Amino acid sequence: MKTKLKKLLSKSKWGKYILVGGFTFFFIKGLIWLVVLFVAGFSLINFGS
Repeated sequence: MKTKLKKLLSKSKWGKYILVGGFTFFFIKGLIWLVVLFVAGFSLINFGS
């Protein structure tokens, strides 16, 4: 079942769009969370006092 779905997605044009779109969505989502966590951690460090 899983290999059949992979073959169907990798061979069709729309399947490739779905795979690339899913990858880019989660990649950008991960980058945004990385920036959010970096800013939150950086703001916890008090340089002034």
